Amino acid sequence: MPDTTAAEEHERPRLRDPEGTRRRILAAALQEFSAKGIDGARVDAIAERAGTNKRMLYYYFGSKDDLFRAVLRQRLAERDAMARERDRTGPGRLADLQDKLESSSDYVRLLMWEGLERGRRRQVEQELLRRESLVEWCDDVREAQRRGDLPDDLDAEQLVLSELALVMFPSAFPQITRLVTGKLPTDPGFKAERRAFLDRLTSRLDS
Repeated sequence: MPDTTAAEEHERPRLRDPEGTRRRILAAALQEFSAKGIDGARVDAIAERAGTNKRMLYYYFGSKDDLFRAVLRQRLAERDAMARERDRTGPGRLADLQDKLESSSDYVRLLMWEGLERGRRRQVEQELLRRESLVEWCDDVREAQRRGDLPDDLDAEQLVLSELALVMFPSAFPQITRLVTGKLPTDPGFKAERRAFLDRLTSRLDS
């Protein structure tokens, strides 16, 4: 049986891989949106990074806004799975949340861009599901307050909001983190110091 020549191999049509193409586009879009936001992201840059073209991007996702929503929807699904595994009222809750966010700085940036560019104009992606998750978190706090595990003189919604802010702020504002501490939030030394601080803060808060 004759060997296949390089020219013949080159002429063969490539097998289509729609799921692989979608994954590549989503991965490329995550990087572009995280760095530049929704309005600043360029579709041609996403397509080039994904090894495809703009026509395929629009074919799979419709528009740049639809692509952003798909990226955020994917990251929210990943975060939701992690949230279900996390103790949201225990003594290690803040350090645990920081650990979960360590590999998700892009997720924090996506939320920032969503708030800046879309949050005030329209419903955000999966708004009802996200609201339900946060309401459930507040209910967990109230239950912990009834058990005496958390101070009952603190408003549950404000406590949830404040704990989210405590953990997300360094990733959301790396420049301020560097100005205050001399370190970036990605610095292993900063991560260790921050984790120890959050553990001590939680202990003081709950005592």
